[in-house]
Amino acid sequence: MSDDTRDPENDSGAGENGAPNTPENENSVNSSLRDTEFWLFTDLPLHVLIPLGLFAALAAWTAVALDLSPIWSAVIGALVFAAGAAPVRRRRPRGPATMLANRITLAVRRWRAQCATESETEPFDVPLPEGGVYGMHWNGGLLVTMLRIDPPPDTLTLLRPGSISTDQLLPLDEIAGCLGQFDITLDSVDVIALGARTSDAGPLGRLYDQIVGPLPAIAHRTVWLVLRLDPLANATAVDNRGGGAVGTLRTAMIATRRVANRLAAQDISASVLSASEMNAALRRLTRGVPVTDFVETPEALVHEGIHLASYDMDSAHIDSGGFADIWATPSLCTTITVRLRPARDRVLGGQPGDAVTVHAMVRFDTATAPSEPPVSGLRPLTGQQLTALLDCLPAQPIHRRDDGYRGPRDALLGITVPTAGCGQLIGADDAGQGIAVPLIGDGTRHVEVVGRLGLAQQVILRALALGARAIVHTDRPEQWQAMVLRVDMPQALSLAPRTAGATAHTPPPTPQPSAVFPTTTVVVFDGIEPTLLAGGATVVHVRAPEEPPTDSDPDVVLTQDPAHPTRITVRTPSTEVTVTMVTTPDEMGYIGESLSATR
Repeated sequence: MSDDTRDPENDSGAGENGAPNTPENENSVNSSLRDTEFWLFTDLPLHVLIPLGLFAALAAWTAVALDLSPIWSAVIGALVFAAGAAPVRRRRPRGPATMLANRITLAVRRWRAQCATESETEPFDVPLPEGGVYGMHWNGGLLVTMLRIDPPPDTLTLLRPGSISTDQLLPLDEIAGCLGQFDITLDSVDVIALGARTSDAGPLGRLYDQIVGPLPAIAHRTVWLVLRLDPLANATAVDNRGGGAVGTLRTAMIATRRVANRLAAQDISASVLSASEMNAALRRLTRGVPVTDFVETPEALVHEGIHLASYDMDSAHIDSGGFADIWATPSLCTTITVRLRPARDRVLGGQPGDAVTVHAMVRFDTATAPSEPPVSGLRPLTGQQLTALLDCLPAQPIHRRDDGYRGPRDALLGITVPTAGCGQLIGADDAGQGIAVPLIGDGTRHVEVVGRLGLAQQVILRALALGARAIVHTDRPEQWQAMVLRVDMPQALSLAPRTAGATAHTPPPTPQPSAVFPTTTVVVFDGIEPTLLAGGATVVHVRAPEEPPTDSDPDVVLTQDPAHPTRITVRTPSTEVTVTMVTTPDEMGYIGESLSATR
């Protein structure tokens, strides 16, 4: 049987009618997202309004049974209804009926969450004929696959308060266009972006937070796509591909491949996760803590002093500027989850139409207990923290299907999510934009610093704040020793031994139990010829302008202007820009002595 009569299996699935999903093909009458609930039901939802109305009617009927006049019976019914609906609190006002209903709802949700964690199934791998595997997971009645967006190499990021400009941005309207794929319709696609400004809340992390200030400078960021397929809703597509379990797996694989191909058409590379990689992603999203080990408070989930506070985003802030404001908020880690689902069209009998439903949540992991939402446009999820966490995990069958905002796909035009971290803030260009570039990361990298010792130490100090472990090989150890003593973290910064036979080989860094992003080893060669290293360490070569460069081509070069030491030229394989270094007095306290160095 032919797998698909209208497109090959590796087609991008651009649109249900075979035409590309351009804005001209979409309904452009209304380009805004609207709440799916009537305004009255926001504070007095139907699950409260109907029982309260019935209880008020019962009170009125009771009054009639007691031979009261119809007028008095109506008054009693109205008073009972008003007493149940009237707000009784100044902070987040709610009526008694709403508060009672919320308590019952939360108890049911906690019970469902507990059942979900107990009945969790494991992901499994589906081998491909050409090699490789697709990891899959049964999420209730839905089959889940995951894609990881691959970061672009060595790109500069321009940062301003409220905006991010970089080479690779994930457009949400393109992801929404992946929901309908010829004869396959995905139940939902989650865009999960996990990012961190610094490595922790220690002194160096706080120092770096002061330097970046209000800039949305997320040093490390990973973006996943979680695809959910309902086999029952795609029975025809499953039957066309063999039916049963085989047809279901093939349908999920083809849908996943089409999403990856559509992204590739936008020059965005994505990798399909295996079962083990899906488990690893889940551990990162929960900080490596089993869900049952969290202690739930009304405002957060708590484990060993770390508070995970989740919030809903309102429609006015579901845009690139709103996301940038969230990324600019200091935290140990920030997670944004945007769920896109086909909106059900009542005219089509509940079938998916041209519109989409968007639901966005944000979670801040902090070392202190949360109070008020840190950013405008966020709605607290009081008493719903465990449910909110499970709702955003790819491997849990707790998903709020009735929440979100509805609108045409072109309502998402221009809304993007950066696909990678910006790396380390270097300085500001002449327009006042912050310039950041990845200097440390996965795999062996080579960074060259051409300038004085002060620039090299400033680069290393900021790398430590972003989670690096640095080992310095130098011909002037006494000038590095002052910085080592001030940092006072031997596990993070140390001088290499100068004994005979010392080698540049370094052991891998010790993983931190609560670290969301892995620690990177940085080996600094200052005044010493660099040595090739194994194990994926980043090599930083510090040399004076008059010294010749090494034979190997560096990934990033930072060149200091001898006449104006604060002017730094940043060069990558794709671009070059000159910036002015920015610093703070606290940072100078760590490296101030090195500014007097002659080289």
